[in-house]
Amino acid sequence: MLNITEIRVHVVGREDTNLRAYASVTLDGAFVIHGIKIIEGERGLFVGMPRRKREDGSSQDVCHPINNTTRYQMEERILAAYHQELAHPGSTRKSQPMGGSVPDFDGSGFYVE
Repeated sequence: MLNITEIRVHVVGREDTNLRAYASVTLDGAFVIHGIKIIEGERGLFVGMPRRKREDGSSQDVCHPINNTTRYQMEERILAAYHQELAHPGSTRKSQPMGGSVPDFDGSGFYVE
């Protein structure tokens, strides 16, 4: 079973895009995945894994769950954190993860020290 030890959410706060927020997920207090997107689709919210553009113009996930159980668990926890952040702004970004200082978003969707 996947051990998600922290989820941080940064709400985008713009209505002109279907991107609702960015999330970072820490696994086992030791490995973090940045650039996870929370997107409003035709059938509701969904989670998009970090992607990169290929030379041919297509895109590819940088990382992703390899089975449906893990995907469901991640999506459920990330979307719950998103709703918590909407209800209580800053609540998913208060605690310090293991190892010291916390980078934060500069408004562009990128972390800065």
